[in-house]
This record gives sequence, structure tokens and C-alpha cells, in this order.
Amino acid sequence: MSKQAHILHGEGELIAELDFSVGQLLLRQLTIHNTSLAQIDAHTGKEQTFKYILDTSRKLAIYLQKEGLKVNDAVAVCSENNLEFCIPVCATFYLGAIVCPLNPLYSKGELKHALTISKPKYIFISAVALNNMISIFKELHWSPRVLLLNDYGNTDIPWMSMCKAISSISDDNIDNFQAVPVDINNHVTAILCSSGTTGLAKGVMWTDKNITTIIRMYISNSDLANVMSLALLPFFHAYSFALLVIRLIGGSSCIVLSRFEEELFLRSVEKYKIEYLAVVPPIMVFLAKHPLVDKYDLSSVKRIWCGAAPLSEEIQKAVAKRLNISEIKQGYGLTETTLAVLRFPENTAAKFGSVGILVPGVSAKVIPLGEYETDKTLGPNCEGELCFKGDLIMKGYYNDEKSTRATIDKDGWLHTGDVGYYDEEGCFYVVDRIKELIKYKGYQVPPAELEAILLTYSGIKDAAVIGIPNEETGELPMAFVVKQDGANVREKDIIQYVNERVSNPKRLRGGVKFVDSIPKTPSGKILRRVLRHMLKSKL
Repeated sequence: MSKQAHILHGEGELIAELDFSVGQLLLRQLTIHNTSLAQIDAHTGKEQTFKYILDTSRKLAIYLQKEGLKVNDAVAVCSENNLEFCIPVCATFYLGAIVCPLNPLYSKGELKHALTISKPKYIFISAVALNNMISIFKELHWSPRVLLLNDYGNTDIPWMSMCKAISSISDDNIDNFQAVPVDINNHVTAILCSSGTTGLAKGVMWTDKNITTIIRMYISNSDLANVMSLALLPFFHAYSFALLVIRLIGGSSCIVLSRFEEELFLRSVEKYKIEYLAVVPPIMVFLAKHPLVDKYDLSSVKRIWCGAAPLSEEIQKAVAKRLNISEIKQGYGLTETTLAVLRFPENTAAKFGSVGILVPGVSAKVIPLGEYETDKTLGPNCEGELCFKGDLIMKGYYNDEKSTRATIDKDGWLHTGDVGYYDEEGCFYVVDRIKELIKYKGYQVPPAELEAILLTYSGIKDAAVIGIPNEETGELPMAFVVKQDGANVREKDIIQYVNERVSNPKRLRGGVKFVDSIPKTPSGKILRRVLRHMLKSKL
């Protein structure tokens, strides 16, 4: 078989390459959008224009420049979603420094680990991140400076007395400010944390080229042009961070939610007549099953994009029927691919269960499981590891050459660790993570398949499946189940329901455990390592 057999290439044209850094592009576009509405805080109703973002971020950039921030220095933003999040992001881009968005709800250990990856010179924090930062600050040996996204009043913490709130920074000479030029193809402009579902997070390096490529894709497809959207997913997550940058450059407005509150979410969709929703699977389960949904007018919603974790066909169909929406589409991407490398284009019918077709400029292949440096490629409807190549692929993991080499091979192919296949029409399907497959008597059992079946059971609100060790068989599939409020659900009924719908190796031989909630990342990925730890500690 030749090396080129069964290698797929994304079709379609993008607009011409953008010969700008992300910082230069932002400065230009924010100036053009001027006094148009950029953001509204869903909690307070406060509004912000693009001109405000431009002026405030330029003031901050001049301040940071005077304080000695240089090209390739790192700047962390550790905050929940709010109107101020984008200000240090823009300022850092202008200066050719590196933006490092961080989860403010990290544990102390996780936050220290994430900060130690990039060693930022400046850390912008919100009130939510304050206590964690106080507890670990003395352990950060490179002595970063902390700045506040908002003014939180007086504090008796010694090093906090040196902190400035960005609202207190002033500089009148902003009109002559220019963005710093960089090598667009190679300059690292952002370091995002990988999801850390199987271990500690790694620092994923995005270049200016990575980000300008997604800008070209979205502008080509006009997906977000002139559409009011909802910024619900956390900005520190790759999916939502990319959408934030796209919105600032494209000029569309958004409603910003700092956290998911059921009624506020539904009320915001109704009040602002949201047409486009970018969500993750837990939100889709909520839209499919929660009784509150029927109390609000969601008829404005025309399109839903779902990504970041697998979405079952049953939930997809349930939401389509309940909200009377024909355009519900999945996308597939990793932090390591900047944004989606698989999606259904606008005005293209989606296949239920499929995560899409290749985006323009990206190539894909499916290789046999367990093989790395291989010329073997699999044809349609053959399950294997999904691999991708193109301008969306990360530069690598920051200061981690070993992990980079284990993920991007010598020919530039990114090995995703995901099991999937494509059909005769080039539509891709994701089965599960290689590391999460349950091995029962040599058979590979995908947890996502069992979880999708469990979610169709009327009394189940949420579910997760792991393999539990067994001497005779290797592993047994076991379910963690969250009951719907007031539901009378029994273990034996659930096991019977699943076992009637799966082949013999996939039966729930490990049983069912009822829990109050399923531990997940902010993007909706199930934290199976936490479930295993819960089980071990109980045993």
C-alpha cells in the first residue's frame, strides 16, 4: 500500500493568508468596530463597546511595556468569564507576549503546576482566583507580579498592596500605539492547558499562524458574523478562548455568563433572542431533559454547535425535537488542534452521530491502534487512531520535548489518542479515547457508547462508565449514575436496560453506583480518574 492511500484532505477555499500578527489584527479590527456593542454582562446588564476594549487594552499594553514586559514573556489570566477578561488578553497580544489563560477553580496544586509551566511575569486574577493565589504565591520562585481584573478594595495581604487594578491604569498617548511585529509562522502567542483528563495538564503552544488560520476559516464561513451569541463556556478553555478572539476580530456581540445558572441561561437566550449557541454535551443533556426548558421561549435559536466532548446521537435528536431546530452540529478538535478540525460547514446537512468532515487545509488519516511510526492507514468504516496534519496543529508542548515527540510524529502528524473512523462520504465518527477503552476478555468496550445508552433511560439525569479491574476478564464495565429528581430508579432495571441493547462484552457486569454528580472538566469531559479514585477510596 502506498503512503498516500486513505489520506483525506479538507476541501474548500479559505480567504487569502493574513499577513498580520494576532495583535496587529486585533488593533486594526477593534478600531474598525469602534462604538459597536461588544459584550453584555448577563448578571448585571453592564455593556461594553469595542472602543472601550481597544482604549483600555492599549493603556494596559503601554503600562506593561513601560514596566519591562517583552516579546515572548508570559502573561497569565486566571479568571472566570467577565467583561474584563479580554483586556489583558488583547494587551498581551499587542506586545508579542504569550497569553496563558488559566482556570480560577483549579486546586492549589493544579494552579501551581499550571503557573510553573509558563512562569508568567504577570498574573491577572479575578476575585474567584484570589484565595488560591494567596495560598501559593510565596511558592512561585520567579516572583511574578499580580494585577487585578477589578478593584476589590483594601486588603491586608502585604504583596497585594502592590497590586493594581487595570481600571486604575491611565495613559493619554494611546492613539500612536503600534502592535509589536513578530514571526507569524513560529511565534508562540498563547499557551493553553490541555484538559488533563488522564494526568496533569501540559502547556499547548499556539502560534499566530494557528489563530489567524481559524480566523480565516470562520470569516470564510461567516459563522459568527453579525450574530448575537452567548459566552457561557469558560474563556480559559481552548474552544471558548478561540471563539472570544474570533468575536473580537469579527465584531459580533455576545452575552457573557460567568457561570452556568439554569434560569439565567434560559432567560438570557429568551431576552436577547440568541440565534447561535456554542455548547458542550452537559448543556445538551440539560436542554434535552430538564423540565425548566419548557418554561422559556427558545424559538430564536437557529443553530447549535456542540464540541469539546462526545455527544450521543440520542441527546442530539432529543434537543432537535424539543427545540424544533434542524441545525445541531458537532465539531471535533483538541486544544492541540487550536479549534475544530472536523465540522459540518454552514448550509450543509449534518449526519446524526457524526462530528463532521475535514475543514479546509487539514489532512487526516486513521491508523491501526497501538502503532505510531507507521505507514499503514485504514480505509472507510475501520476503527483506529485519528491523526491530523495542517496549519491548525499546535507547535508542541511548552518546555516538554518528550511529550511533543510522543504526540507529533516526524512527518508532522498529530496523534490524537482518540479512536474513530470515517464513512464513504468522509464523515467522521469518534468512538472513544484509546486510554479510556475498557478491555473485557480482549474486547475493546467504549465507555461513551454505554453512556449514550444510559442517558436514554428516562430516570437517569447523567452517567459515566469506567472499567474496574477483574482478574479473570481484565476489566468489567461499571456505571456511575445520577438520578433525575424524584425518579425511582433501581440498579437491576438499569443493568437490564443496557444489557438488552449491547453485545455480550459490553454488558454492565461491574454494576451500577448511584452518585450525586459526575466529575467533569469545565468543557464537559468526564474525569474518569476521579471516579476510579472515588471507587478505590470507598473500597
